[in-house]
Amino acid sequence: MIHKISAEPRVSEKSARLPTLAGIFYPSEAEDLKQTLAAFFDGTVTSVSNPKGILVPHAGFIYSGPCAAVSYARVSPDFDGTFVVIGTSHKGYANSVSDLDWDTPIGTVLADTEFADAVSLQKNNDIFRDQENSLETQMPFIAYRFPKAKVCAVLMGDQSLKGVAEVAEAVLCAVSKTNRDIIIVASGDCSHYVPAKKAETDDLTCLAALKNLDVSAFYDALYAIQPSMCGYGCLAATAEIGKALGAKEAWVLTYTTSGDASGDYSAVVGYASVEVI
Repeated sequence: MIHKISAEPRVSEKSARLPTLAGIFYPSEAEDLKQTLAAFFDGTVTSVSNPKGILVPHAGFIYSGPCAAVSYARVSPDFDGTFVVIGTSHKGYANSVSDLDWDTPIGTVLADTEFADAVSLQKNNDIFRDQENSLETQMPFIAYRFPKAKVCAVLMGDQSLKGVAEVAEAVLCAVSKTNRDIIIVASGDCSHYVPAKKAETDDLTCLAALKNLDVSAFYDALYAIQPSMCGYGCLAATAEIGKALGAKEAWVLTYTTSGDASGDYSAVVGYASVEVI
């Protein structure tokens, strides 16, 4: 007897975004991932401050996971609002928004579709399906620690001051329209492939310039020092949004490098945990 072979499932416009980096950047098995995340938070000494925004790194969890947990631990696990995750577009896509759900090995992070619809950026779900670590690496943290929360994902290709203003205005417009309780997650790594001492000096000098949420001063420091940072525009947009929502300062909570995991400090990637509060 000949059986009809079902067609391969097709990804529709509204199908959840599949995890493309499981088993590469973080464990692909649910229990392994839960244990990894639990260890990160168990090893984090911090308290809940409910910031308006946070900076988190987006490297492989073995390198940047503990640093990311420091930022996420500042948010109450009972948070049931919307995380607006602003990630660097490593492929240079235009500033865009998505209303996709995000599958992870430990569950699906639901999109806040109403909020995403209110964000005045172009919507292009197709580009969000591409492998992009700046966004995907945040979803397991959210799925694990904040089961009541939703997300709105933003890709930021234009990290100029003009791009920062565009993203900040678009998100604030959505807040005004929806009255959502949001926390901004800026996804970004610091200096790339320089000696650890130089990375730390350059990165912390630039981040210190943002202490009073002065984005112009931050960009002046970036121009002067020229650190190989990834996601500086995402952090600047977070500062602008946070300031509009009542934040006063940006604090560096911790700073680490890939050398802390690898033991090689000759050419590192820097990771910072920052809260905008």
